[in-house]
This record gives sequence, structure tokens and C-alpha cells, in this order.
Amino acid sequence: MNCLLRLATVASLITHLWFAAYMNFSSYRYFYMAALAAVMMGTIGVIARYSEVAPASLTFYRLGLGALILALYLVLTGQLRFIAARPPLLVLINGVLLASFILCFLSAIQTISLTLAILLVYLAPALSAIIAHFLFAERLTSHTLLLILLAFFGFAMLQEFQIDSRIEQQQGLWYALASLITYTAFILLNKKVPDTVPLYHKSFYQLLVGSCCVLPLMVHQPWPEAQQWIWLVIAGLFPGFLALVCALQAIEHLPTRVFGTLAYLEPVVVIISAWLLFAEPMSWLQWLGALLILSSGVAQAWLTQDTEIK
Repeated sequence: MNCLLRLATVASLITHLWFAAYMNFSSYRYFYMAALAAVMMGTIGVIARYSEVAPASLTFYRLGLGALILALYLVLTGQLRFIAARPPLLVLINGVLLASFILCFLSAIQTISLTLAILLVYLAPALSAIIAHFLFAERLTSHTLLLILLAFFGFAMLQEFQIDSRIEQQQGLWYALASLITYTAFILLNKKVPDTVPLYHKSFYQLLVGSCCVLPLMVHQPWPEAQQWIWLVIAGLFPGFLALVCALQAIEHLPTRVFGTLAYLEPVVVIISAWLLFAEPMSWLQWLGALLILSSGVAQAWLTQDTEIK
């Protein structure tokens, strides 16, 4: 517990130093926060590969340690009131979805490439836009529909217009598809969480509920080895806690389209990491498909009507 308290203190200090460093940059500091959050979130695939920890274990420790460090951070900064109230039902359901899409993504990259998995997951904004058009009466313009179709065509290019018949590849694709579906549901339900619910409250309970959902899967998991604990703490601190704090600050001060654009740095980091660190091969057709998906996502984010930077 003392170790975790010191870890939270260090994380709090790092966060405050980050805030102070950009105080003179006015609203532009939130651009850096959004970019940093996306980069840190994109490291989870690399952590999964190097740590060699089972997907269930990595999901549990990322969410569980993330919730614990966030709670300690709120205690140290005098903001514990944000998690004192009872969470709404939608927040609890989103916690289940959060655990589901992370677990499915980490399971997918056991047998398919990081690039293929992350880009399939990042079709979620396009899929959620289609569903929201029918369920929530959110108007789908011709431009948005064209971008969505281009994104799905980009995924077909990524697959080189064929389906791999190997069983392990198909299993990985099913996991990635499940990650896409649960992430899409996560996006849609988050739209319905009342604006009166504080971001820290929502995030803490989603992390907590998500870790509790994975807890039963930990019964048959071996205790992590010493070197694996380093990766687990990194997963809880960086893609878990610090990425979350930076993202929440950016969400509060940036227009949705700007934050949505910067969020696409995450798959870029994953693709470059997979290429440089793990030598995952990419043909020119796959590079074009990846570029088409990312470009469509960025363009869709900029077409979103929003307010000015606060």
C-alpha cells in the first residue's frame, strides 16, 4: 500500500508538473495533453507483447491499478468528492463494456497483427455514427456516410480483399470484431450519460467495475513474475492513469472534433510500433488501407459540429 501511495504521489507530481509547464501556453496546452493521452494509450499493445502477461491479467491490472492510482490522486489533490456519490447505471454498464473491449483487443493481438486489430477497433466511431443515426436520430450527412464507407473500404484493403483461412487468424479476427462491437456500444452509451456526472466520477467507476468484471478470470491465472510487475505497473500508470487524466482535461477544454482528431494518434503509434519493434510486414495496399481509415476518421471528427476552445 505504501508503494502504491508513493506511486500515486509521483504520478500526481508528474501531472502537476505537466500542467504547470504549459500554463503559459493558454488553451494550446490541452492539445499537448490530448496528444500525450493518445500516445500513452497506444502503448498497451507494446506492453502486452513485451510483458507476455495473459490478456485477462493485463486487463485486470491496467483497470484495477488505474482505478486505485486515480483514487489516491483524487485524495492527494482534495478531489475525492467527485467519486463520493452513487454511480448511475449507465456508468456501471460502461465499465463492463470497457473491460470487454480491452480484454477482446488484447486477446486478438495474440494471433493477429497489432495494426489489423487496432484499425478494426477504430472503425467503432464510424459504426457508432451509423447506429446513432437510427437509434438517437443523429443526422448522418452524405459526407459523413461517404467517409464511413471509405473507412470500411480501407479495412478491406488492409485485409488485401481476402479472408485468412487459418484458424488462429480467424479466432483473432473474431476477438477484434467483439472488441469493435463492445467499443461501439461503449461510445454510444457514453453519449447518454448525463452531463451532470463528473468526468472523474465516471472514469473511476468505469475502471473499478471493469476490473471487477475481469476478477473471476484471475482465479486460474498465475501470480505475475517480478519482471512482469514492472510492465503491469507501467500499464496501470501510463495507459491507465496518466493517459486518463490528460484525456479528461483535454475533453473538458477542447472541441470534440479536435480531441477526436488527436485521438487518432493512438492507432498511428500502434502501427509504427508494430512495424519498428515487431517487424510486422505491411504491403503497399495495407499501408493505403491504414491511411484511408485514419484519414476518414480525422475528416469525420472535423465534420462534427462543436463549440470553440474554452
